[in-house]
Amino acid sequence: MRTAVADGGRRVSVHLADQDRQALIVALSHLPGLAAAGTAALPELTGLGAVSCGTDTAEDGRRVWAVLDL
Repeated sequence: MRTAVADGGRRVSVHLADQDRQALIVALSHLPGLAAAGTAALPELTGLGAVSCGTDTAEDGRRVWAVLDL
């Protein structure tokens, strides 16, 4: 969430999904036109137990995501 909020957009959304005893959590900044996504948050997500995580940018803003075992 910190990464999405730091982008300075007017809103942030969080999306949750589960499948095969794993949860996907995505934070979206909704600020279009951002430069390539940084990876500073990824070691912290891994330290919190994420089995997979990443960040990217698209037309709808920056996405930071993590997959956690349930």
